[in-house]
Amino acid sequence: MRSLRGLLAVSGHLAARHAPPSGAASSPHSVLFARALQILSQPDPVRLHKLSPPDSGIVELRLERPEARNAIGKEMLKGLRSAMDKVGADPTANVVLVASSVPKVFCAGADLKERRLMGSSEVREFVNSLRATFSSFEALPIPTIAVVEGAAFGGGLELALSCDLRICGANATFSLPETGLAIIPGYVSRMALYFCK
Repeated sequence: MRSLRGLLAVSGHLAARHAPPSGAASSPHSVLFARALQILSQPDPVRLHKLSPPDSGIVELRLERPEARNAIGKEMLKGLRSAMDKVGADPTANVVLVASSVPKVFCAGADLKERRLMGSSEVREFVNSLRATFSSFEALPIPTIAVVEGAAFGGGLELALSCDLRICGANATFSLPETGLAIIPGYVSRMALYFCK
């Protein structure tokens, strides 16, 4: 896969050689190429940041997908899994803060626009992977703290519940909108069974 710089160089080269006449409609290839550049230029949806002394040992896990209000899609899920693996392997990590870089939102839950494009087997695989990721937060041997300053809906609320502690700002709101569609939230129902033993 090419780097963004390499793609830009190629696009400049192609633009000079194959520029459409002024006023002509852009070709499907140029539209596809522009979309690929947009996707490649997107920042990572999950970022890890180790704080410096005197706060050493604190790892910040930041959700950074403002265009989708931090909705959990395939890339964010992959980022969450990768972040948990890195934190689990870091002997200097003493606590994880899960927070959002997006104002007024913690996490909007699952990315329903992306989910509409998935087949039933892909949805099942995605949901199972999401549950496993939430379980990995729960199983982490160090404390996890969700810092909720805004909306935590559906899977976002489940992410916050999978942490050991939740610190909520004055604007924190919580909802499980899938219950209005007669869908039982998977992680929340698992937690209910756990606490009812």
